[in-house]
Amino acid sequence: MRSGFMRVTVLSTVAMLVAAGVHAPQALAREKAEDPCQALSQGKTRYGAGAARHVVFAVAAQYGTTEVVVTECVRTGRTWKALLTAPGHVGRNGYAEPGAKREGDGRSPTGSYTLTEAFGEADPGTRLPYRRLRESGDCWGSTIGDRRYNRYYRGACLPADEDLSRIMASGPYRQAVVINYNRPPDSPVVQGNGSAIFMHVGAGQTAGCVSMARPVLESVMRTLRPHDRIMMGTSRALFRA
Repeated sequence: MRSGFMRVTVLSTVAMLVAAGVHAPQALAREKAEDPCQALSQGKTRYGAGAARHVVFAVAAQYGTTEVVVTECVRTGRTWKALLTAPGHVGRNGYAEPGAKREGDGRSPTGSYTLTEAFGEADPGTRLPYRRLRESGDCWGSTIGDRRYNRYYRGACLPADEDLSRIMASGPYRQAVVINYNRPPDSPVVQGNGSAIFMHVGAGQTAGCVSMARPVLESVMRTLRPHDRIMMGTSRALFRA
C-alpha cells in the first residue's frame, strides 16, 4: 500500500508541475543550446557555485528579452543534475549587463547571488528562513537615500517603497524568495543600484524580479537551503564556450 501511495503522489506532483509548464529533465526538448547543469559539471559557467547544493538558473537568449528558461540543478557528488525546467520572466526591459542595473530601469541584474530567506502568505515547506507577511505593514525599501534602502522593514511604507503586504494580496508575493543582489551577505548595499529583487509568483514580465508559476516556485522553495544560489542573465553572460 505504501509503495502504491508514493507512486500516486509522485505522479500527481509531476502532473501538477507539467500543468504549470515544468518538464521532467529526461523528457525536456531543450529550448537553448546550453545545458546549465552540464555546464556547471564541466566548469563552463562564468560564476562559481560556492557552497550551494542547489543552483537555480534564469537564462535569457539575449538582452532585451523578457522570457527566460528556469532550471534548477542539484549537486550530486562532483556533478550537477536537473531537478526541473520551466518558463519564467524577468524585467520588462530584459537583463542589464553585469554591473549596470539601476533603480527603476525595469531591468533584472545579471550575476550570481545567494538565496538566504523567503516570504509570503504561508510557508510551503522551505528550509530557508521564512517571513509570513501580515495584512499590512510589511515593506521593502526602494527610496534612494533612505537607510532602509533594499531592506525589509515593518511600519508605514514610504511611497517609493514596496508594500509587500499589498503586493501579496494582489498575487505576486504570495510566495517569494529574496535574491541577494546589492545586499548582504553578497555585497554592501549601494544606494541607487537597485532594490527588491526576488523570485516570485507570476506569468509575465516584472520590474526586475524573476517570475514563474506558483507550483514551480514552491517546488523550488521546498528544496532550497540557505546559501543556495541563483545565476541569472543571458546565455552569453553566464556560460563560456
